[in-house]
Amino acid sequence: MQGYKLENIDCFYFQYTCCNNGHCKFQHRTSCKGSLETCLDWFRHRRCRNKKCPRMHLNHEVLLAYFLCTAEKTAIHCKQPNCPMYHEKARQFIECGSISPNSVPTVPAVRRKKMVDIVKHEDLQLQNFIKSGNQFLKKVRSFFANSVREGKLPQVKAKAYFKEILHTILFFGSINLPVIEPESFFERAEFEQLSTKYPDVFQKHNTHLPTRPPYTVLLDAVVEITGARNVDGVLKCLLGLSEQVVVELTHAKSSKCGNVFVSTVISYCYFLNLYITNEKTDNYFGASVSCKGRQHKEIMIDILCCQTWHKDICLAVCIGNWYKNQALWFPAEVQSMAYNITFNGESSPDPGTAPDNQHDLTVGGSAGAQKPNSSENITSLSQRASLILRGPCERCLEMFPNISYHPSPEYHEHPYWEHGNCAECESLSQLLYANQQIATRLMFYVQRTLLLSPTEQIQLPDGLVHRKLRRLGDNLTSLGFNVGEHFSFYDPSGIESTALVRF
Repeated sequence: MQGYKLENIDCFYFQYTCCNNGHCKFQHRTSCKGSLETCLDWFRHRRCRNKKCPRMHLNHEVLLAYFLCTAEKTAIHCKQPNCPMYHEKARQFIECGSISPNSVPTVPAVRRKKMVDIVKHEDLQLQNFIKSGNQFLKKVRSFFANSVREGKLPQVKAKAYFKEILHTILFFGSINLPVIEPESFFERAEFEQLSTKYPDVFQKHNTHLPTRPPYTVLLDAVVEITGARNVDGVLKCLLGLSEQVVVELTHAKSSKCGNVFVSTVISYCYFLNLYITNEKTDNYFGASVSCKGRQHKEIMIDILCCQTWHKDICLAVCIGNWYKNQALWFPAEVQSMAYNITFNGESSPDPGTAPDNQHDLTVGGSAGAQKPNSSENITSLSQRASLILRGPCERCLEMFPNISYHPSPEYHEHPYWEHGNCAECESLSQLLYANQQIATRLMFYVQRTLLLSPTEQIQLPDGLVHRKLRRLGDNLTSLGFNVGEHFSFYDPSGIESTALVRF
């Protein structure tokens, strides 16, 4: 099993009965005998430095891999009453009756404190999180309502967009430490109104996973309202909404506008067929992953890879994480452009910090930059918020090296955020979904050898997506989310959500 070393795993036989193997490679520790809890450090990092750790270095995955009774794979149950191996099935014997399955140590219950009154809490990051959710939901609800009244958006679509955003924000509250209950985001009357109107959202926020960040859903709605061809209209509308959800900064490390659900980068791309039809596709938009903290970002990126994005973008992200020499090659003339959302008068981020895990590789002005459309740097009417052209980061260049970026990259700053955080992943995924003929022409650059073959003919390492699923399950479990045997995803249309098998 990848990630686990035998010397960091407790011996099941020693812990549950006795170990008679004089050359056993597993740990024999008395400090955790009888414990029913899994060590959280070992669970997250695959190792624990505390040799006297009181919790077991065992979980269900390890027990299945190393200690499962072989009879359980071929027979109804093991027929040996004194079998020392791990058993998941109960066993029936005439002479000694029923023997229950072995107990499985689990991650200890995470400290989950219910938010009763925000005023009682002095944690500024917690207050900022709640203010962010409240402000975001209030403004997008008003925006959708106005769009319906003006005939720009069907009511059914507006309802689905709002329900998806509401579910995602409540989901992140449910995996926050401490847990933020749904009623903490609203005034009492508003909470009662919303919970009555959208009961499925409040029932499933802690059982079903979201499929997109809230800002990406908002971006999708803005594109539908404004039109994919109207780049300036989309960007200006989105910029105005971003400015409306600004939250007063409550601590030094807040994201730029203070709202943890607002992305810092917006991008769009299109394909220009210069050689055959000289036609241009629609514009496809994306936003950087916007949520609070490392674990929340990892969870969202893994969900996007395993459930939402086009399979080839998922593969590019996975091989970017694990095999730096590999990259996804698009057909020539795929164009991409990105902007930073900035706010006037704010201080520059401290060295080593990056909102949404992306640095501001901004380009002052547009001189010398080839621009697919005539989009200059855009400023909102109040002159407080603006969009500034930026070049691609090193992660984008690793995953998608032959795209025509505008502006073209002038230097490379080594990023420490992971592959999949960038806005380009979302926009390129939209491009591939809408244009299957482009997806069939993708190629991979593998170990410095260009394989001129369709993606399905290339032999890539097994288990790349499996690693994402495993990390997703580990992160959710460590935050107290009930994962179960399958991942269930929330569907705002009201249709039963699909489930994704974990492993």
